[in-house]
Amino acid sequence: MTLARKIRLVLTDDQRAILDGQSKICNWQYNHLLEIANDLRKQYIATKDPNIVTTLYTKYGLRNLVTEIKQTNKFLLAVHSSPLKNAALRLTDAIQDYQDVKHGRRKGRQTGWPHFRSWHKKGFFSLLYDEPSKGWRIDGNVLALSLGENEENKRI
Repeated sequence: MTLARKIRLVLTDDQRAILDGQSKICNWQYNHLLEIANDLRKQYIATKDPNIVTTLYTKYGLRNLVTEIKQTNKFLLAVHSSPLKNAALRLTDAIQDYQDVKHGRRKGRQTGWPHFRSWHKKGFFSLLYDEPSKGWRIDGNVLALSLGENEENKRI
């Protein structure tokens, strides 16, 4: 059974700054993955390599790159893995929408290839914790979020 609960979010200035930082990191990752996707797209057009298809055009191809990207960009550890993975899935959905329109599998509004996302222009990048009890919990009237790891690899 799915339960939706609306909770008023009251934040201190420090908490707001932390969530803004988390949002900016997810936005950065979305743009970084889009840069990778753009390169893969160019490679695929030039070579028709079927291995590129499994990364670029499958549901979890870009999401599976998140772990590798976290190893070279340690600041991503400050964000729980769920919002990072969901940023990758949002990009994948945008690419799939483009593919569906291009190949006539989708009717309605035309969509183009995804664009880079400006945090300043578009605002807050949503932090999606979609797995039950992974990265969040409700204690009475308090929503507790896991924000990732600090420099000592301790959960924060």
